[in-house]
Amino acid sequence: MNLTDFLDRSAARWPEKPALIEGDEVVSYAVLNQHVNVLAASLGTLGLLPGGRVGLSFPNGTSYVALTYALWRIQAVVVPIPTECTEEEIVEICEAMQVQAMLGDKLRPHSTPLTPEFFFTKLHPATPPDNHGLNLAFIRFTSGTTSARKGVALTHETIRDRIRSANQAFRITPDDTVIWCLPMAHHFLITLVLYLSEGATMVLARHVVAKPFLDAVNRWRGTVLYAAPFHFGMLARDNSGVAISSVRLAVSTTCSLPQNVAEDFHQRFGLPLVQGLGVIELGLVCLNVDDPHGRWNSVGKPAGDFQVRLHEPDAEGCGEVRVQGPGIFDAYVAPWIPRAGVLCDGWFSTGDIGRFDADGFLFLLARKTAVINLAGRKVFPEEIEAVLNRHPDVRESRVYGRVHAHLGEVVEAELVMNSPAANLDSVRAFCRDHLASYKIPMRFTVVTAVPRTPVTGKIRRGGETVTAG
Repeated sequence: MNLTDFLDRSAARWPEKPALIEGDEVVSYAVLNQHVNVLAASLGTLGLLPGGRVGLSFPNGTSYVALTYALWRIQAVVVPIPTECTEEEIVEICEAMQVQAMLGDKLRPHSTPLTPEFFFTKLHPATPPDNHGLNLAFIRFTSGTTSARKGVALTHETIRDRIRSANQAFRITPDDTVIWCLPMAHHFLITLVLYLSEGATMVLARHVVAKPFLDAVNRWRGTVLYAAPFHFGMLARDNSGVAISSVRLAVSTTCSLPQNVAEDFHQRFGLPLVQGLGVIELGLVCLNVDDPHGRWNSVGKPAGDFQVRLHEPDAEGCGEVRVQGPGIFDAYVAPWIPRAGVLCDGWFSTGDIGRFDADGFLFLLARKTAVINLAGRKVFPEEIEAVLNRHPDVRESRVYGRVHAHLGEVVEAELVMNSPAANLDSVRAFCRDHLASYKIPMRFTVVTAVPRTPVTGKIRRGGETVTAG
């Protein structure tokens, strides 16, 4: 099969229905499909063999969607490369993923103009890629929460299975209009592909500021918002009084949802924010559609056909989250490790530490590699960061464990402050009001930015060894 089959079906069923809206440009399903076919015909003249890996570096927009489907149409494997990547990162991704060509909006050495805005560049990896007989569609390069690089390979069939499962939770129909603002290089498979497969309309928000965003919601009668806590926080601060009565579902993704954002957004719009657990290796595992307001900090119950369990939970019910279900990734790339070599008795270990409440709602506490062991107590950095980030002087924080000769580890924090004149004593007092004493960082360090992993931009954890004191 090929994922373009779903676009063909949507174009046949709803040819005149808007598929994508960007500014004042409305692109119907029939026109989008025709655009894909024209691009595929042009790409087909450039010598790419079926299964060839193509790096796609292009800004958000209708063209990004069309190029992805055009590459799939000629049976190429899409390797998304975020436009914000440095040249060093681009080279690293292309070499690690054995990319054979680049397709983007920038003229590179030895590029061939495909159109006035698309440039194709042939590459020559040191080792020709081997897809091991799989019908690959997509390889997502990710650095996870450590510096270790890997590629997650997905076939057309795997993506099909995961979007079918995800839609048991999202319940997208042709009546839906999705307001989109996230980077397509990071979010595509269980969102855009799902929406276009089900005949929904996507509005691509050009300006991610409150008034234009709310105007777009109301102009196009948006029913689904899919955005990051940053975006929802921005909307919650809007004081225009504009309502968004057409919205039925507002999903917060990319990182954990801060309490103040959840509460402020609900108070401003009367809508709860829905959190979920999405993993690039798995797709959409959980979605809290059952009690998003009452349990704002839960990722909910297993979505679709997924099963979730905790491995070796401790006395407090905390254990590593393991998952079984449809659409699990096919292999890691470079080195190639097939799915069977990763799963444990059919279960995928997410690396997240979580617990279930009495009603079966899952709460994520920390990454397994980030848990701080303080004199026999488990301390979860994300919990402390959530408190620190609520302080009005703190823009961002990173909490980590530093090895201690007697205590095992001690808690420390790096802070990005909103003002050079901010008072750390105020932050310590705030912690005393909101955290148990052993969770309060022993040392605060003011920094200009917290360290993040390349490409994915996740907070990097880690500390240094210290002696007793």
